[in-house]
Amino acid sequence: MTSPEAGLAAERTALAWRRTAIGCMANLLLFVRVAFTREFRPVVILAVVAMVALAVVTVICVRRSAVLHSHRKGNWSNGKRSITAFAVAIAAVVATALVISIAYSVSAT
Repeated sequence: MTSPEAGLAAERTALAWRRTAIGCMANLLLFVRVAFTREFRPVVILAVVAMVALAVVTVICVRRSAVLHSHRKGNWSNGKRSITAFAVAIAAVVATALVISIAYSVSAT
């Protein structure tokens, strides 16, 4: 049997996943702006890669939040797959942003 605190902890965690999804969507919009305002083709391609990775992260966050919000209290999965996929996708976004910044610095000189 689970305690009431376990349900509240799951609720807080679900809300954190939702906030993360909202943050990813905001960053996705920034990459959309980069993709549509730049003429340097490699940067546009990298921005699209980042947008796809952020879309994947958003879907993962929303699904994980839905699992935690389910009314089957105490029947939550541990989320290892979600967390692993999240970490890989965020690493891809960070690497892409790093390459975009390097491409900008090289093209500016």
